[in-house]
Amino acid sequence: MCKAVLYSTTLLFATALGYLVDRSLEPKAHGRDVVETVVHRIQRARVFSDDKDFFRRVAYTESKFGEDPETYRDGYYGGIWQFDRLAATQKDDPHYAPDRLNIIHQGIKREWGIDWKQVTNEDLLKPFYSGLAFAVYVELTSPSRAPIPDTVKGQDGYWKDWYNTNYKGKYGDFETRVQELLEEDMRAEGGKIDMMVVVDGSFRVGFDAFASVRDSVARLVSAFDLKEAHIGMVTYSSEVTRRIPLMNSFPMAKLQERILGMPYPRGAANPHTGIMRAVREFQSLPEARKRGGVPRLLLVFTSGQYDLGDDPAEAAKFAAESDIKTCAFGVGLSINMKEVHAIANNDPDFFFMTKFNEALKEQIARVVRRMKSVPQTPMVGSEMTETMKRASEKRYYRVRVPENGLTIHLINEKGATRGFWAYTPASEQPSSALFDGVLAAGATFIPPPRTRAPSRDVTIVLESSEPDSFVRMKIVAGATTKAPAVN
Repeated sequence: MCKAVLYSTTLLFATALGYLVDRSLEPKAHGRDVVETVVHRIQRARVFSDDKDFFRRVAYTESKFGEDPETYRDGYYGGIWQFDRLAATQKDDPHYAPDRLNIIHQGIKREWGIDWKQVTNEDLLKPFYSGLAFAVYVELTSPSRAPIPDTVKGQDGYWKDWYNTNYKGKYGDFETRVQELLEEDMRAEGGKIDMMVVVDGSFRVGFDAFASVRDSVARLVSAFDLKEAHIGMVTYSSEVTRRIPLMNSFPMAKLQERILGMPYPRGAANPHTGIMRAVREFQSLPEARKRGGVPRLLLVFTSGQYDLGDDPAEAAKFAAESDIKTCAFGVGLSINMKEVHAIANNDPDFFFMTKFNEALKEQIARVVRRMKSVPQTPMVGSEMTETMKRASEKRYYRVRVPENGLTIHLINEKGATRGFWAYTPASEQPSSALFDGVLAAGATFIPPPRTRAPSRDVTIVLESSEPDSFVRMKIVAGATTKAPAVN
């Protein structure tokens, strides 16, 4: 049985159903889910520059996501980010570019309805405000310093030189903490996913970047369980040069060996042909994978430049029309960002880039986190089974809710799981920090959204509370307390 979770001081906000639990606005809230809700919300709005995962890493370095007992010490209001320079984010300074502060304040007002000049130190006890204050400060001061570095080592120096200047801490502390995070991010987990990786091997990328991508892809696949995930790969220059089929039976070591053995083609760039060849690989999937709504992903590493063939953005659109989600990672010394964005179908959550080859193997963890959170889209009437080897593993689903609502039946056959559901936008997923309702063992009814809801799709996340958990989830239309038969 799942233990009941109480949020005695949680703030409630109006949503499609009436209320949404949002712990990022709860004073003194803490935890990974809280921080990731804050960071994703801030970055999704695009008020600030790409932080290259720096915001999340600082939250862990400064307070271990607020779990450090000194985070909310008496008389201190810095919150999870330990930020205590609020005044510097509220008034103009001659060191700032003209009108820069006003532009940021306008963005905050537009996106979240917050008059930043009215924010108080006590507000920073709320994780969202602490993170937002940190983001404002970094954005304001970066022009007089330098952009946030891509590498962990570079970010370590940036953190110590410009942020952790008056507190305990030394060079190397940030790097040590972040390595803990990277190890956790890249830990192998189960979960159903079908993914083709497309790698630009043209002269526009260059050998060093190609080799770095190759190494990073070999690292990426290790984060998935090949008993549940199908992963293939193509390389291209003027044409497709090598292919690892999506439906392969390679064990992990053999798959990584094949990836690392891909030669550098070095020809002209024709990304359209590479993407289209990868799209055709999805035709080989068993029909059961399609009916079950297993996520289908296309991960494209490219400079965004092309010399031959049609516009690669058209191939990405075709992939989207085929229910394949495209993620684009810009690599190489000369990146056409507009084209890379277009290959990601202009979804900012699925666009990444770095010009530094040594940073790619670290930044690939961001891609892994995003890939693992893409929801499965089962139909009403479906039954899913999940094996979660570690505590706190998650599985995501997105389901169209009929007019009479849904009942979710959870049967914990081994270990324990809990779940959360929400009528959030597709870009923001439920967790222990953000939800409309909780799923416990047994039957949970999810009422239909109100007519003003932007979508009838509900997002569900299951999370293991114990290692080696095995759970069955049945999705039934309407309100029912009768447990479905289990085969």
